[in-house]
Amino acid sequence: MSNVVKVLGLFGSPRKGGNTELLLDEALKGAAAEGATVEGIHLSDCRIAPCRECLGCFKAGACVITDEMQGIYPRLLEADIVILASPIFFYGITGWAKAMVDRVQALWARKYVLHDPALGKESIKRRGFFISVGGTKGPRVFDGAILTVRYFFDAFNTDYTGELLFREVDACGDIRKNSEALPQAFAAGGKLVSDLRNTQVDAPGKTGGFHG
Repeated sequence: MSNVVKVLGLFGSPRKGGNTELLLDEALKGAAAEGATVEGIHLSDCRIAPCRECLGCFKAGACVITDEMQGIYPRLLEADIVILASPIFFYGITGWAKAMVDRVQALWARKYVLHDPALGKESIKRRGFFISVGGTKGPRVFDGAILTVRYFFDAFNTDYTGELLFREVDACGDIRKNSEALPQAFAAGGKLVSDLRNTQVDAPGKTGGFHG
């Protein structure tokens, strides 16, 4: 068992240096400042094919498609905290992020079809967080993305613990116009780590260890 909190950041935008990348970078810095080990994956740099709905994962809980998603599965399962960042594309997450989410069907099958105890009710629970920006100010602009992200997290025993959402952010770097945004992301990353540590210490019968 390791006492080091592992935080995985998933960059869902294809735009390097864009708004969600800036926010997630700050969140990871905040987590690192609390002593966590952090890793980021730029999904647009990964070769991830869409789910074929072949149901091959129903047999052994493993996806039959051989591509870079195979390297992401273990990182999802090894993480204590997963942060997904994506701008809103037509009221949902980006295609790069959605391809990754759809391929998590393999973990969903492992949990709900094969009833793998490693993903059961008594297994280790991770924490998930969502960061997003939307170009409009519509009251429901994030609703579709949040629903997708909630069920993405559920597939591998990850509690949706919150989000950081910003409306009317569109052009590259627009997020910097909000002087509170990047500090909020930094604080959110740190709080995710400190809250997890406090929960582990306070839980009955727990000694504070994290899965490693």
